[in-house]
Amino acid sequence: MTLENKFNAVRTLLEEHNKAVQELSPNPGQPLGGNPPPAGHVDIEYFFASLKAIGATTEDRAKQLRYEDILTCFGGTGSVTLPLLLAKDIAKIFRGNVSTKSESPSRPVSAKKADRMTPKELVEAFDPENADNTVGKRLQSIAKGQSFIVYLEGRLVDVESTYKLLMELKQGYPGRQFYTINEEIKPVYKIGELPDNFAEENPLYPGRPLRPDGTCDQTGRSWEGVPLCVRQLIRVAIGNNSVSIEKAHDWMDLAVQSDAMKMIRTRHHKASIEFDRLEKTGDLPTLKVILNSKGGAGNPRRPFDQGRKVDVKRPEIKRQPNPFYENWQCPPTYKNLFKPQIYTTPDYYKCNDGGWYAENTTNTWRKDNE
Repeated sequence: MTLENKFNAVRTLLEEHNKAVQELSPNPGQPLGGNPPPAGHVDIEYFFASLKAIGATTEDRAKQLRYEDILTCFGGTGSVTLPLLLAKDIAKIFRGNVSTKSESPSRPVSAKKADRMTPKELVEAFDPENADNTVGKRLQSIAKGQSFIVYLEGRLVDVESTYKLLMELKQGYPGRQFYTINEEIKPVYKIGELPDNFAEENPLYPGRPLRPDGTCDQTGRSWEGVPLCVRQLIRVAIGNNSVSIEKAHDWMDLAVQSDAMKMIRTRHHKASIEFDRLEKTGDLPTLKVILNSKGGAGNPRRPFDQGRKVDVKRPEIKRQPNPFYENWQCPPTYKNLFKPQIYTTPDYYKCNDGGWYAENTTNTWRKDNE
């Protein structure tokens, strides 16, 4: 998940927190009106400004955030007590849903332990990309194949919403197809179903994804910090054709300049005009690709990626009487391959290549009119 996606997930989490604070407040105020906000309300824009001010502007630095660092970004929340648990959840998002209790990856849950876990613990431990493990199987048995999983962004599970829908299934309600969170309608998935996982597309190599840190898998150089508009202008300039390694390095040398947009426009007039036209119509390249299950970008030109059936055309064979069967003489090379009586029956086939074939074989015994 990119840094932008993580910011969106944090924003959704903060909006849910503010809504809950507003509903639970004994004297609910209006955060956007004249009344002061209730205790615990978070100024979301102030939070993000503070987060960027302490240096969380790249993927790698954001992963280093501890919940203590995040607490300093809340500012005034209307209460002396800072939202500690909220800060820990935000830290999990930036760390890639890794527990803040330990830097080492958690061990797989055994079948015995999964049987003792509560539904809430199962949802928290669920890995959507490894749905065949013991946790996924236990959730599957509870859900009985019905949909209940909601994602925040990408493949980050919305634990609270997913747990709520799972409990609905346990009470006998049918699974939902859609679920509304903060006026945003989200699809609901079954175990084993995954939403599209988007990655940033390499501007110089159409269809190839950049690594999570922006690294190009062809040049080994990173696009991190290059504005989207510069990447889009480069794509417009090169079209849908990949470039050589030498040209790729030249483009990247240009892209990392502080005045890259101006320099590219000066050197590529047609691309500059086309960029402005596409910008006005909203048709600029999005530079997003969908990762397949193996982590690579799907190639629409490969039929097996799309699951299309490949038909193999075979020769057209029509059953016809063999006019030569009465006087058929077995060729020397086939004397030991077939029973003698087969040569006195008319069960032969004439193929569209002019040859005669014995039934259930592909051996040509003689040509027509021989």
